[in-house]
Amino acid sequence: MKFCIIGTGAMGSLYGGGLAASGHEVTLIDARSEVVESINRDGLRLDGIGGDRRISVQAATPDTASGRVDYALVQVDANNTLAAAQCAQRLVGDDGCAITLQNGIGNVETLSDCLGKDRVLGGISYNSVTNTNPGHATHTNAGQTLIGELDGTRTDRVQLLCEALEGAGFETVISDNIVGVIWNKWIHNSAINPISAVTGLLAGEIAGNPAADELQDHLLSEILEIVRAKGIVLADENPAVEIKETSATVMIKPSMLQHMESGRQTEIDSQNGAVVREGQALGIPTPWNHAITLLVKARSACPDRVKKSD
Repeated sequence: MKFCIIGTGAMGSLYGGGLAASGHEVTLIDARSEVVESINRDGLRLDGIGGDRRISVQAATPDTASGRVDYALVQVDANNTLAAAQCAQRLVGDDGCAITLQNGIGNVETLSDCLGKDRVLGGISYNSVTNTNPGHATHTNAGQTLIGELDGTRTDRVQLLCEALEGAGFETVISDNIVGVIWNKWIHNSAINPISAVTGLLAGEIAGNPAADELQDHLLSEILEIVRAKGIVLADENPAVEIKETSATVMIKPSMLQHMESGRQTEIDSQNGAVVREGQALGIPTPWNHAITLLVKARSACPDRVKKSD
């Protein structure tokens, strides 16, 4: 099958490299010409838990990418979803579709507005990856990939994508409530990532820090009130249990802290910023999420003062 991976950061590199290595025709798309040149010249390097390998794969900028693909995997950060959707609209074939594996809420809606809801799939990845250098990603934690039709039906295109991802080494599950899955991960990330970003704590250190743990409780209370008010049917009805377990045991550096340390724009607006926007629309106060959103933005505006932690 033919794939394009829009966004060749850590996660895009992982999935693009895996699919290419398993025999699919893959084009990695990135707006950074130096990244495209590096991959075309030296290949894509993946290391970490799956071993160290260099994969030959084609790369292009959005302007130079051409041809038609069966699947466009959108892996950009949430600040660039609209541009990615416009790129996917141009490259996806008549019978093809786009799928987002991004964090946050609103990405599915942006893709649907651009391509049409019937040409969009939802998805979430529980893999953890870090970017070492352009064209080099390190796989640090293997987790499930969940995909599905937005209406919960089982279709051939979802089954074929599942088989392709499984063949590339990704444990993949088809969900009949992918929207609920996406909201579950949004809750998870919004309760953990910004705390790490402003404190420097690893995810698994939050529960052992009384102040951080109490802050998480306040954030989570507001988030779950939004979810109830919107009538979202979550895939996991009680996400607080997993969030607290992660906050006590999983010693990883969340992506928002990585972005903070590297001076990149965070995805706070699609996480806790989205809590604030949803609360405003529903008439629900969200002062704790508003405060953490402002703190993340304030700290990310001073990248030279952000101390990198090992």
